[in-house]
Amino acid sequence: MARVSIQLSGVSKRFDHTVKGEVYAVRDVTLAVAEGELLTLLGPSGCGKSTTLRMIAGFEEPDAGTISIDGKDVTHVLPNRRGIGFVFQNYALFPHLSVFENVAYALRVQGKDEASIKRAVTDVLGVVGLANYERQQPHQMSGGEQQRVALARAVVFQPKVLLFDEPLSNLDAKLRVEMREQIRSLQKRIGITTVYVTHDQEEAMAISDRIAVMERGQIVQDGTASDLYYKPKTEFVARFIGRTNLLDGRVASASEVEIEGQQLPLSTGRPVGSTVRLVVRPEMIDLTAAGAGEAGTGRVLQRTFLGEKTDYDIQFGNTKIQACRSDAFRGAAFDVGASVRLSFDPANIHLLT
Repeated sequence: MARVSIQLSGVSKRFDHTVKGEVYAVRDVTLAVAEGELLTLLGPSGCGKSTTLRMIAGFEEPDAGTISIDGKDVTHVLPNRRGIGFVFQNYALFPHLSVFENVAYALRVQGKDEASIKRAVTDVLGVVGLANYERQQPHQMSGGEQQRVALARAVVFQPKVLLFDEPLSNLDAKLRVEMREQIRSLQKRIGITTVYVTHDQEEAMAISDRIAVMERGQIVQDGTASDLYYKPKTEFVARFIGRTNLLDGRVASASEVEIEGQQLPLSTGRPVGSTVRLVVRPEMIDLTAAGAGEAGTGRVLQRTFLGEKTDYDIQFGNTKIQACRSDAFRGAAFDVGASVRLSFDPANIHLLT
């Protein structure tokens, strides 16, 4: 078992709201991050993920609970004594300092000698792909380059923990993909324990060893991207991680569930006649042309071509269903108004508890 690098135990944080009164931003969060792990706190705006990160960093102090880094209780320790590197959303570079001096700042505060500083800064700029940028000023650089300077500054002094607060939200879509790959590669190369905050579920799935989904100040599920996608524990997680269909079914027998009149071979362990809630991802639904009067058919309401795939909205009985298919390998597209047969593989259906 990997050694725990960060431990939050029963951590809560309250704020006084002028309208709502006392509000919990974070409530009773318990979480362990293993040494060398990249864990992402994922959730919508206002769910408590940034407040949790700021408490790990020491920028906010919890009202309850404890925070430990490398086995040391740092709940009331100042940020500059926690051994953390922090990458801010807005980069927070010093505009009047060169790239070299921005990256060297923390080392100068630590009293390092000039030879050590030059060697460390040169090495880390090479790692982030900014070799020979030492004399550049922040205003002369693109957003992606500035983000890499911020990353270099955060890791140059070899912190115990690296924290990211929505670091890519100011970049365009293509650059976000490039930067998340660089962050992931760097994090694995240096093996630093990392907590990353984002509201972008695709970003979280692409970079994380593990994801903790937050809702209203609490962690509602944590696990790998695959766990959250295929085995969500709640409707919130199912909806937030990727696109999904939440379908109501009726237990027809010990081994069958009925959805809109279609019998599916699915064992639920629930009493016959009871209602169940099923999670079915759009890509798990197979579409074929429907014959006249054929069971399990629906009508295409909308078709959206997206290059590598086509998305469909389908009226299936009283339920609107999202489906998608790769037309390049699965035949011609279906027109709006066409009748299609929907086939569900029971192995790809997840039953919510």
